[in-house]
Amino acid sequence: MNDATKNILLNTIKEWSKFTTDRDKFTTVAQEVAALARKCVQDSLAFLKTQNVDVQCDSPDALKVLGVDVHVDAVIEATFPNVKASVVMKCGGATRAIVVNPNMTISAGGNPFAYDQLKKGIPPGFETNAADFVRDAFLNVARTGGKAEI
Repeated sequence: MNDATKNILLNTIKEWSKFTTDRDKFTTVAQEVAALARKCVQDSLAFLKTQNVDVQCDSPDALKVLGVDVHVDAVIEATFPNVKASVVMKCGGATRAIVVNPNMTISAGGNPFAYDQLKKGIPPGFETNAADFVRDAFLNVARTGGKAEI
């Protein structure tokens, strides 16, 4: 094998290695953001529960609004050479996304903020985004019985 051939293959391996590293990094970040979003949604639901609204919020992994499941999931779209990460919150027909940007900032409604800032403490805008989602989910489920509107 000549040097040119080796360089082609080595560059391919280098690109693949960068892709897998990015995929793993974004997967970890998205999972952490999803866990924090679940906690914020749980807190919002706990508040609704104090107001005698039919919600289930004893565990961040089992959340319901008026009997309809709340899903907060990390979503990774990894097609070589690109990786996109987000967190999708769904309940009935209500949907909201939190985006993990390529520069490791988080877009959750309002101004983007650094991922490192989220690790130090949950910004008010992040909590507000979760509360907005819970409001949308509650109103949607109350109006449609949990079926997505067409």
